[in-house]
Amino acid sequence: MAAQTAAPRGSVLRDVVDFWLFERLNALGWAMGLGTFRLLCAGAAAALLPTVLAAALLGSVLLRAAGPPGALPGAAFLLVHLYAGGAYLVREAFSRRRHTVSGSPNEAFYRALDFKAGDVFLAYCAIRIVGFHLALVIVDAAFLVVFRDALGGAWPLGLALPAGWCALTLGVSAQLAAGAGARAPAGARALVAAGLAVAVTGVLTGQILGRSGGSGQRPGAAAGPVTGLASGAPAGTLMVSAGLAGATALAAGAALLWRAAARLRRESFVIRSAPPSRTARRPIAWLARLPLLAVVHRQFTGGRTHPLVRRTYVVIAMTLLLLLCTRVLPGGPLPLSVLARPLERAAVAVAFVVLLGCVELLLATCGPTALAAQFRFAWENLLPRREIAVSAALYYAAHALVPAAGIAAIGWAVAGRLLWQLPFLGLAVLSAALISESLTTAPKRLVDGTSAPGVLVACLSVALALPALIGCLQQAVFWRPLAALYSITLFTGAVACIGRRVQTLPSPSPA
Repeated sequence: MAAQTAAPRGSVLRDVVDFWLFERLNALGWAMGLGTFRLLCAGAAAALLPTVLAAALLGSVLLRAAGPPGALPGAAFLLVHLYAGGAYLVREAFSRRRHTVSGSPNEAFYRALDFKAGDVFLAYCAIRIVGFHLALVIVDAAFLVVFRDALGGAWPLGLALPAGWCALTLGVSAQLAAGAGARAPAGARALVAAGLAVAVTGVLTGQILGRSGGSGQRPGAAAGPVTGLASGAPAGTLMVSAGLAGATALAAGAALLWRAAARLRRESFVIRSAPPSRTARRPIAWLARLPLLAVVHRQFTGGRTHPLVRRTYVVIAMTLLLLLCTRVLPGGPLPLSVLARPLERAAVAVAFVVLLGCVELLLATCGPTALAAQFRFAWENLLPRREIAVSAALYYAAHALVPAAGIAAIGWAVAGRLLWQLPFLGLAVLSAALISESLTTAPKRLVDGTSAPGVLVACLSVALALPALIGCLQQAVFWRPLAALYSITLFTGAVACIGRRVQTLPSPSPA
């Protein structure tokens, strides 16, 4: 039998691109041929580039007409790239995109069709990354050309920054495609890596804003020939820094891409052994005194609302880390003492909304209604109802105090004021939700083990938490201690309501 010849490289790549286009066409649900959709996508991409260029030129001209002072255009240029490029890189590294090639659910399909991992990477990752950074280069070119007089003679060096971000993102994505991202990274490792990136971003933000505003010029002062931020020196220094940063990122990205490309050529969708199973952790000693804490925690972490709450905690922690690192260097932009009062009220309002969402997601999975059978079983097995109520309430309170304290720390980092009333607001929101859920018969346990509180419970919980919100918003000194006392009283009542529900309400399980 004659040996089967391998398909040309270009043919395989074209097949992979066609499969990518078919996935998009199938998701859109359009009654259109694949060839027509291919032409439509090519035409849209060709029309998008001049549209982006025209919009960038118009925006840059309008911004130039506003007359930003001195080094402000250079600082804005660096900050936009720091956050836009950094956010895109973090998304490639820590989101589902890291499993686009290695660890993809279509990995067996690719292997059956003899698709090469390098071709899949080019079609699914490289085109997307290069397209985003190409649009970024177009916007940068328009901005730099319009502001070339304010940025000094080193303005062309700014184009090295998007090129560096593109190479670094391609390198990281190629490393993940080569097999480093086959398994999801451990939670602690992923958070540490993201925390380091956020910390570096915060330090750079503080340095850029401190250097651009370090001349003592007022934000409202008009730009002129006699200013502390004279044309050339600060802006030129920022552009040189952008060029050096872009060159460094370009070199690092090229090294990562070269290393990953060799592995992608050598290995394509290798069958890997299953990861070893994790052994059960030994219970913490002090949990033996409150045994229901482990039950409530296991129910919550195994529920469908846990990823949403965890993501909220991560966002709060990363925002706080970013702001704290922005304040590390002296002469930075924070705190904004002039806007302290409106920022304080905004922090209280944001905390109230976030707490309402987190508490609802928490109680939907492990609240008194969702765990009514477990609580009743524990009480019928001679566990004191007060101990049941205290265990559950302490667990709920921890999940309310953590985001409230995080938002209070964010408010301190931005406005320079300690918002000590926010943890008591979180306690009030939680206690109001527990009391409302325990005193009404509206919540029902659904078939998936969660509870649906309904409109009545939601309105009652908001009404009970409203006095604490009003007290936290007041500027008078005596209102906030009253709000704290009200929150503690509500929490005591919530513990009593959980105990009453366990003892008096019938168990939903059959006799």
